[in-house]
Amino acid sequence: MNRKKRMTGVTVLCLMLCICLTGCAQQRQEIAGNGQESGPEKIVTDEQAVTAIREYCHVNNPDLEDIENAGEYPVYWDVESATDQEIVVLFRSYTGAQIRYYIDRISGNTYVTEYVPGITDEEERTDEEFSVWDYLKQ
Repeated sequence: MNRKKRMTGVTVLCLMLCICLTGCAQQRQEIAGNGQESGPEKIVTDEQAVTAIREYCHVNNPDLEDIENAGEYPVYWDVESATDQEIVVLFRSYTGAQIRYYIDRISGNTYVTEYVPGITDEEERTDEEFSVWDYLKQ
């Protein structure tokens, strides 16, 4: 009977240890999820955002570089706004369209809006979505 009590005590102790370790692991994951654990996160810089959007535009419109180099139409990319979470890059197309790329700094996920003065009443979201990380040479 004494041996049985010891085994029960050891079993209870093991269970308590498992519960404590599980709780610690969950707390560590929560802290990591809140960005409080040590270790740098990779973020998209303003410069990288413009570079990636420019590359994206060139890949999706191979004639754009020739149009740009001809200098007949104003074409440019510029950081329109930036916060800790998001960067908005404005692309002024040779057609006059104002295309904005909304970039999540950490994930790189990007969605696109378009405004064409005199044609559309306001900025409208397109169906384009991509990651700027795919357009940065690393």
